[in-house]
Amino acid sequence: MGFLMLRVRSLFASVLAVGLAACGGHSSPGSPTPPTAAPQITCPTDVAVSGVAAASQKVEYPAPVVTGGTAPVQTACNPASGASFPLGSTAVSCTASDASSRSATCSFRVVLTGLSIAATKFEAFGDSITAGETGHPNLLGFDNIDIANSYPTKLQQSLDAAHPGQGIVVLNQGQSGARTDAVAANIQRRVPVDRPEVVLLLAGYNDLTQGCGTGSAATPLCRDAIRGVGIGIRDCLKEVREANGGVRFIFVSTLTPPGPTGSNRINRDAIVQANDQIRQFATGPEVTVVDAYTAFIGHESDYVNNDGLHLKPEGYQALADTFFAAIQATVPQTPLFR
Repeated sequence: MGFLMLRVRSLFASVLAVGLAACGGHSSPGSPTPPTAAPQITCPTDVAVSGVAAASQKVEYPAPVVTGGTAPVQTACNPASGASFPLGSTAVSCTASDASSRSATCSFRVVLTGLSIAATKFEAFGDSITAGETGHPNLLGFDNIDIANSYPTKLQQSLDAAHPGQGIVVLNQGQSGARTDAVAANIQRRVPVDRPEVVLLLAGYNDLTQGCGTGSAATPLCRDAIRGVGIGIRDCLKEVREANGGVRFIFVSTLTPPGPTGSNRINRDAIVQANDQIRQFATGPEVTVVDAYTAFIGHESDYVNNDGLHLKPEGYQALADTFFAAIQATVPQTPLFR
């Protein structure tokens, strides 16, 4: 009898232990897995890039650190690492999203500082190409001038984008119909008054239209006109130097090639020979030759208007880009810092 009671008590204790174990929260094979923590994301510190020599630059930055979340966890940043960032401060937003549709965000900034350019006042001298004529007469019979698409306006925009907040000014002194002697006279009048640090010069078309036109470049009249372009450029440079206006840099452009057709088209050989004259006379330590002719080769139908001489907006932009590249390569620049 005593043995039987002992046996019953032992069995009861075993059952009680199993029950207590179950009540104690130990997981059985069929219990659900506890949920993971929501994703957390930590962005890198602000990224600073100094001495940027353009209006924008590609920047790579460290990836944000992500913890937690139900796999797979996707991470994305906008703008992405390796994207092109403009000068100034740009906010970057990053998001981590998990398979349970939970997300976390963080942000930081990419700050680009550029270069301070050593000259801020530019003055462009020339004829109708500088003025921005389109080659399309208006209702009064005069050629339309598209100031917004003229190369000095486009150049100002490029300089402002590359050197924001530096007070850059590009003055447009283009005179429709002006020969090189008239351009030289305008330089004599304006440079002492305006006192630019940089003079931009593109002239000679009207010397050639009056002496050559679409005819042969070998006629005596055309040969005289071609020589006149070189002498005119020499005189323009003389006037700049004698003006005592503080000019430190002079950029002299070659003439652009003619369009395929048009009533104002100039003989291509005459332009080539005139450009040789320009290169011969555009000399001196402060002078840089801007080769617009080469920049236009192969793009005449895209850049030159139907009259064969004046430029389309794309042509004026290309001319501005050619001047801009020469200026960036010539005028000293120093890094700005935050």
